[in-house]
Amino acid sequence: MSAVKRVALMVLYAIPPLFAALYAGATEIADGQFTPWRPVMIDLDVYVRTAELVLRGEDFYNVEAWLPWLYTPFAALLAIPFAFMGTIGAQLFWLVVNGLMVMAIVYRLGFKTWRLSLISVAAIWLIEPMRVTLGFGQVNLFLMALVVFDLMPGPRVLGNRKRLLPQGWLTGVAAAIKLTPALFAVYLFLAGRVKTAIVTFLSFVAATVIGFIVLPGPSVDYWGRLIGGDSGLNTGMKYYTNQSIIGSYIRFSEENPDSIPLGGLVLAALVILIGVFAAVLWHRLGHMGFAVGLAAMTALLASPISWSHHFVWILPLAVVMVTDKKLPDALRFVGLGFSLWVMYAPFMQFKDGQDEFQYTTGQKLIDAGSVILGLIFFGVAIALALRLRREQGLPWLPLTLKENEVTPVSAENAER
Repeated sequence: MSAVKRVALMVLYAIPPLFAALYAGATEIADGQFTPWRPVMIDLDVYVRTAELVLRGEDFYNVEAWLPWLYTPFAALLAIPFAFMGTIGAQLFWLVVNGLMVMAIVYRLGFKTWRLSLISVAAIWLIEPMRVTLGFGQVNLFLMALVVFDLMPGPRVLGNRKRLLPQGWLTGVAAAIKLTPALFAVYLFLAGRVKTAIVTFLSFVAATVIGFIVLPGPSVDYWGRLIGGDSGLNTGMKYYTNQSIIGSYIRFSEENPDSIPLGGLVLAALVILIGVFAAVLWHRLGHMGFAVGLAAMTALLASPISWSHHFVWILPLAVVMVTDKKLPDALRFVGLGFSLWVMYAPFMQFKDGQDEFQYTTGQKLIDAGSVILGLIFFGVAIALALRLRREQGLPWLPLTLKENEVTPVSAENAER
């Protein structure tokens, strides 16, 4: 096939997902319209405002605005191009980029041609976190794409070209934008990918140092507040769309703290131990894509604030569970049940403005559904992984940092 025909087919396959992204981005949030074009991309507005403040040398953390800037100073530097696009230009640009990233992620997961186009459209329109991410103009898909391209096995978008930089650096950049992806470094280290974990850490440090050099004042402000337990939106941790275990803990305790509560931190630490253990076990069994998805869900459930739209990671996790036929059927059944819950997000039927502390016990349990089902999923994953290790004659606990013990599917799951 000629190069012209290949390009024409690529454009043809890209049209439906890009239209889906533009439509979802314009209409998902209340009062948004596709025609005439009038999206309500409130998070993207924050990115544009922050970029303009950075260029003017003004304080972008302490502003009189409804939504604050919650990311790192390094992330603020990356937002600068938005300042030159204008509101509509930034909206169109970001939605197109996000649509293309969805396609690239689906391609990485092994789909091509019309299947790639169809699955991308379905993901954008049927997965609630995807639609809301596009509607708000959030950064979630961008962060997920960095990690997927870095760590997920599968065909590379740019073919068989060698990496210009070592594996792990994109994940480090993601962590330097928003701290949640830093958990991947822990998972990588314990899974035996020590070099990749070190690269991730060094990449994070390098990006953070750039933030300190270019924006020293905001860097001291941001990291100082963070060390003191201030996430920048502590009083918002109780909101029903916060699907982390800390959010559930606060809603059940009915106390709205000014800082992350100790009880919530303890529960978050337990989630990290359970989730990372599950990810490491399955990585050692050769299911690297599944392990990355487990690590991502662990980070989301343990984070102080994980809004429902942060759970875009349900796309690669669900696809891996469908396509990896060597995963136990029981694990796939439970995992896909958890995935359907996250994709539909039943708690989103609750009304905005209702006091979460006035919820009934049933409502609180529904709102905690992502945490409850996620922990059940982790538990089943651990139990089945330990059973497989016993059947293979491996010790129940992988004590060494060697990546491969007995991994018959490693070669098949390795990056192609």
